[in-house]
Amino acid sequence: MTGMRRSMVAVAATVALSGLVGAAAGCAGGAASSGGGGGGGATAAKRSVRVAGSALGAAAVPGTLAPLATGSGSVSGASEGSGGGARADISVPVPSAVIKTASLDLRVAHGRFGDAMNAATDVALRFGGYVSRRTSFGTKVHDGTIVMRVPAGRFDRARMAVERLGRPTNEVVSGRDVTRQVVDLGARLGNLESQQRALRALMRRAVSVSDTIRVQGVLQGVELQIEEIQGELNYLHDRTSMSTISIAVHEAGRRPVPAQHASAIWKDGARAAHAATEVVGAVIVGAGYVIPIAILALLAVLIGRLAAPWAAPLAARRRTPAATPPDD
Repeated sequence: MTGMRRSMVAVAATVALSGLVGAAAGCAGGAASSGGGGGGGATAAKRSVRVAGSALGAAAVPGTLAPLATGSGSVSGASEGSGGGARADISVPVPSAVIKTASLDLRVAHGRFGDAMNAATDVALRFGGYVSRRTSFGTKVHDGTIVMRVPAGRFDRARMAVERLGRPTNEVVSGRDVTRQVVDLGARLGNLESQQRALRALMRRAVSVSDTIRVQGVLQGVELQIEEIQGELNYLHDRTSMSTISIAVHEAGRRPVPAQHASAIWKDGARAAHAATEVVGAVIVGAGYVIPIAILALLAVLIGRLAAPWAAPLAARRRTPAATPPDD
């Protein structure tokens, strides 16, 4: 009896120990699988953030126009891979795109106009920009304009350097944010490029001439849209990377008074005088033709009158018959 009891106790102990070992193994396996799933989700999330950040960094470098739509959303990772675990929501900022412009009037001392214009040109070159237009007019007192383009990061320093060239009398500084427009154009460009790749693949698999022509027509339309969007992105990149400063330089001094507008009566009198002058000119021209003819006619009359006394006897002699001699 005692041996049977000992055997039952040993069997029960073995079953209990096997259950404990199995439960421990199951908990360890579940923990390992959940940890692996969470690690995979976190790794995917980190990889997505890294890719979006690299795309934004490439777009922020001057001279590149990578599509910015990849960084406009948020990246969620471990919540889907871990099956109900903690959710990671990481927002990636989009670099701003602002078109900066400034226009100011500068008044300089008399005789300093040329120095001020040359100094403004030097400011543009010193800050890594260039002068896109330069005009000047006037003889004794001069006025002129300079339009310069400088990098956007040096816009404020260049503007303050220009203000020190004279006495600013009027200044307007503005900035237009075109970030959303750049992001939208980048998204559209990405979609069109995907369509372009798909259409090119279809063209390679086309088996008939009609299919090739039809796909080629659609592909040409997509490529035209890509060129238009790329042109807009290039323009926006140029306007955002290089800011514009317009300067109007005025030299001190008394300027000539502009001519006043004549009244209606004065204009009518001027027109009448002009018409009278034209009539007198026409009379003089006509006299140039008539006077020589009149002189010739007068000379002909005078010659006729002078020749009349001699002409009458000659005519009478011609009319009388010659006398016949007497017969013997």
